[in-house]
Amino acid sequence: MKKLQTMIFTVSVVLLAFSSVCFADTFTNRQTKEVLHGYATSQTEGGKTIVHTQEKGKVLLNPAEWDVVADRLGRNNEVIVLTLDDQIALEIETRAMEQAIVKASDDGPLYILLEIDTPGGRTDLAQRICAAIIEAGNCQVIAFIKGGKYGGAISAGAAVALACDKVYMADNTVIGAATMITVSNTGPKDLKETYGEAVGEKFSSIWRAYLASLAEQNGRPGLLARAMVDKDIEAIEVAEAEKRLFIEPVNKRPNQRIVHTWSEKGSLLTLTAAEAVKCEIADKIVNSRQELLRDLGAEGAEIVINDDIQKAGKELKRAKLRVGKLSKSLDLKIKQIGYAPPMPKALKILRNAKSDYKTLITLAKRYPDLYINIQFLEEQLNSVEAVYQEAKMQRKMRK
Repeated sequence: MKKLQTMIFTVSVVLLAFSSVCFADTFTNRQTKEVLHGYATSQTEGGKTIVHTQEKGKVLLNPAEWDVVADRLGRNNEVIVLTLDDQIALEIETRAMEQAIVKASDDGPLYILLEIDTPGGRTDLAQRICAAIIEAGNCQVIAFIKGGKYGGAISAGAAVALACDKVYMADNTVIGAATMITVSNTGPKDLKETYGEAVGEKFSSIWRAYLASLAEQNGRPGLLARAMVDKDIEAIEVAEAEKRLFIEPVNKRPNQRIVHTWSEKGSLLTLTAAEAVKCEIADKIVNSRQELLRDLGAEGAEIVINDDIQKAGKELKRAKLRVGKLSKSLDLKIKQIGYAPPMPKALKILRNAKSDYKTLITLAKRYPDLYINIQFLEEQLNSVEAVYQEAKMQRKMRK
């Protein structure tokens, strides 16, 4: 029942912008000078933002009427940890990640820590995670590229890291190699190989611009993010009047001195931790969560592990097992009907078959990652229903 299909790793580039005012921790009313301490949430009522304060509990504030200062006063002394440690490939895990980020930001922790070790995956799903991170403007999201099975934040994983407010890397990790590909039952292919030069370049251009936007919104060099996507982009660092700039060689002016060549034509940019810090793609090298928290001044905070993403993966596995059992059950029922059993037994088999098909359709709609052909199931259900009604009619006529 699994429908094989080619998956294009692309969506249109839309960066969800920060709200005009991102609430922090100390709120001062511009007219009355009233001061409140607490944290804002992403939730609103009647056009006002819900804020949890020490002085008044939950209140509704109009962002335009308050000055805000980030000073941690009123926040919960905890860091909520989320983990992205596999491919970005499943709708159910992406949805769980989105919900976990929103919930964590609304709980008012000092930070949300996203620990990353991924080879990448679907860019449409990665963009959804990035959007959730960006929308969590009321709480900083920190990326820790910790290393492990995959050795860093690769491909779409690099986008997720770049969306975060700060990026820390363990010294044995890398970030980059974010080119777009298509995946089918014959394996991964370059976009241009699959769709042709013109269409493939259009998709690649969108993804390049997206990564550059993610980088630049947090003060990172957009050109280097683009070089992670396109092997034809060259990137050099130049010095000009005590400023460092990242430009393409063709744009170098005579008064600019080349400091370093970061990306040469013919290869995608992939940076080691040391290189990433040197070119300001990453903020610092740390080799443990505790070292990272110490750098943030949060070493005394309570660590709250959110494993909703991992739970979502396990839920999908259970759903797959259930689909397997239902499929076997249906195969058996079809064979039983083929043996022309007595009418009462035949009707019972057909009723049970209808129930199985309805359950499969429900599972298919609830879990898109199962890639079950819903139309095929509905056609099968209709066929079983027709046979069932005909059998009932024959039984009635015999009576």
